Amino acid sequence: MLGNQYFMARNYSAAQKEFEEVLLKYPENRSAKKKLVVCYTQTGRLKESFAYFLELVKSDIEFIVKTDPIKDDCPCPELIDKLEPKNKDVVDSFDYNLIMGIIWLYCDINHSHHYFSRLKELDPGNEEIELVLSSIQNYLHQTA
Repeated sequence: MLGNQYFMARNYSAAQKEFEEVLLKYPENRSAKKKLVVCYTQTGRLKESFAYFLELVKSDIEFIVKTDPIKDDCPCPELIDKLEPKNKDVVDSFDYNLIMGIIWLYCDINHSHHYFSRLKELDPGNEEIELVLSSIQNYLHQTA
């Protein structure tokens, strides 16, 4: 699929268009949604990214947690390096913590938990953040 080629080349805007087309034809395609979540974090469409992320977490958090960085050609480790904060203002922003929480779930659930806990502190009444945090905690409890 062309979307996968663009994704592997880290051309997120082109991959995003292809994955959106896939979802128009096959709305339940979890693999396209999973990659689209990453694309949207990199193209400034954080609201859409979180919507698909939330859908995947609700239906099967393990689908994201069990991502294999090599087999799935997951760019998350390199994105995390790129996104490391340069100043404290960034670290305290809701969007930064949301992006990091999303991306870390693909690599390390404990780091993701840290960022979603931080998001809960930043926005204590956010039910969607609470749902993700609860899903992460439940998964960690089940696999302990």
